[in-house]
Amino acid sequence: MIRGLGTDLCPPSRWRHLVERFGAEKCAGRILHPEEADYLLHGHRQRLPERLAGRWALREAFGKALGTGLDGWSWKELRYVNGRLWAVGALAELLAARGIQKLHGSLTHDGDLAMAVVILED
Repeated sequence: MIRGLGTDLCPPSRWRHLVERFGAEKCAGRILHPEEADYLLHGHRQRLPERLAGRWALREAFGKALGTGLDGWSWKELRYVNGRLWAVGALAELLAARGIQKLHGSLTHDGDLAMAVVILED
């Protein structure tokens, strides 16, 4: 049964500005699990802002699906690599306590827009 559904949009131009101002490593490291950040940082650098925008939209969508927004869980404990979404650490324990066993996530990019959808299931 579906326990939560969330969607979000984020413009890559916002992340392009942040990457230019603070650097790619700092931006990725602030919101992503180290392995997820490494995955993005070793990819195509020109696409990094749109990929960061997608990952941010995914975290926003997850928070909406969970019903907490961005509060009460660590953004770095939500992982998305190669189309697979999962939780680690305290976030995985929180989901288990709520009876949430399956996470589904999808990202898309088009022009200056990144969109994410998250579904939580028991």
